[in-house]
Amino acid sequence: MRIACFVQHLKCSARFRSYAISFLILVLSLGRGVTNAAIFPPENKFKVTTVYLVRHAEKAAEPAADPPLLEAGNKRADELARMLGKAGIKTIYTSQYLRAKQTAEPLAKQLGISPTVIPVRMGENPRQLSPHYLTEMAERIYSNTGGAVLIVGHSNTIPEIIKALGGDIAPTIDETVFDDLFVVTVYAKGKAKVAHLRQSPSNSAQLTSFLLLDCIMLVSMRYSE
Repeated sequence: MRIACFVQHLKCSARFRSYAISFLILVLSLGRGVTNAAIFPPENKFKVTTVYLVRHAEKAAEPAADPPLLEAGNKRADELARMLGKAGIKTIYTSQYLRAKQTAEPLAKQLGISPTVIPVRMGENPRQLSPHYLTEMAERIYSNTGGAVLIVGHSNTIPEIIKALGGDIAPTIDETVFDDLFVVTVYAKGKAKVAHLRQSPSNSAQLTSFLLLDCIMLVSMRYSE
């Protein structure tokens, strides 16, 4: 209760938001080693992997088949690069669409990474993703065990990828929203903890409080099973 009261009285500012996000990156980067050593038994060879998932940034209306980013979208992509620049990301996956590639481009250039394009594939039902596509995405993540990965996708692909990784929540993404940031901590095949954040949080105090709570829950989770 005292912590909650303290957090509620913290002042929100642009500088504080920056510190909050930086704190998130630091905790997750350190947490990969801590959780490997402290949570999982020696016989479990799976190393904790951190996956950052975002929808592409704001897009233009034309051309309808494959529109580029708007100026607002380019600015968001630049901000994403600033936000995740020290997250230890070694691999970036995008869809085949221009808007996803452009969203990942600033961070990729900053880190000297060439993004890997994984084409989105639909199933027999054109409204549903192919199970083979989701399996491939999950296997790609598992191949990066112990590392940090960024996935830039779409409002229909991001939630399904999280489900395929065994996320403990099944998020939805509004078609009008572009600032969702999902941080998925994969601690075993088919098991993952999901944090749903905002790239531009309106209440940074609540964000910091949530991140601390989420890390504590991750550490205690295996002991309570």
